[in-house]
Amino acid sequence: MVAESGFGTGLNFLTLWQAFDVFHRDYPEATLQRLHFISFEKFPLTAADLALSHQHWPELAPWAEQLQAQWPLPVAGCHRLLLDDGRVTLDLWFGDINELTLELDDSLNQQVDAWFLDGFAPAKNPDMWTPELFEAMARLAKPGGTLATFTSAGFVRRGLQEAGFTMHKHKGFGRKREMLIGRDEPRAEPARARAVVCPHRQRKNAR
Repeated sequence: MVAESGFGTGLNFLTLWQAFDVFHRDYPEATLQRLHFISFEKFPLTAADLALSHQHWPELAPWAEQLQAQWPLPVAGCHRLLLDDGRVTLDLWFGDINELTLELDDSLNQQVDAWFLDGFAPAKNPDMWTPELFEAMARLAKPGGTLATFTSAGFVRRGLQEAGFTMHKHKGFGRKREMLIGRDEPRAEPARARAVVCPHRQRKNAR
C-alpha cells in the first residue's frame, strides 16, 4: 500500500502503476498481485485539465487513459477507482489531508509501505505540513515503511523525526539539490481512532 499527499496530475501514481505492470509482467508468479494507492488532494483538477496535463507524458498514455475515463467530479470525500481489471485500487480523497486522515479506518494503521509527500515547497502549501499530519503518517506507516519528499526544509525533517521517522538528506533530481527520505521506526501499538476506510463512490474499470 502506498499513500500520497497531493495527487496533482497523478504522475506519481501513473509512474508507480507502470512499474507495477512491468514487475507483474516479469514476475507473474510473485506474491505481489495488487496495488492499493491512497492519495489526498485539496484542489483536484478538472477532467479536461487532467487530460491536458497527461499529454506531456505520452509514454504513460495506456495508464493515463484509464485514469481519465474514471476521473470523478470534485466532490469532497473518498472516491474509489478500480483499475486494470481490479488489480489496482485508487482511493482518491478530495479535501484537507489533515482532516481526512482522521477519517481513515483503524484497519489501515501500520499498513502503508511507502509515503509520497507533496513535491511543492512547504511555503506554497503551508497549511498541509502540520505535526498532526506527521503523526498520522507515522500511525499509518508499517514498521520499516519509507517516505520520500522533494522538500528538504528543516522543520519538515524535524517534524517527521519527532513523529518517529529516521530522516536523511539524499541527492535530489534535476535542479533539486537535496531531498528527504525516511524510514519509520518500530513503536508501540497506536491508539485506536474512529473512522471509515472509504465510503466507496466506486467506479468500475472503464477500459
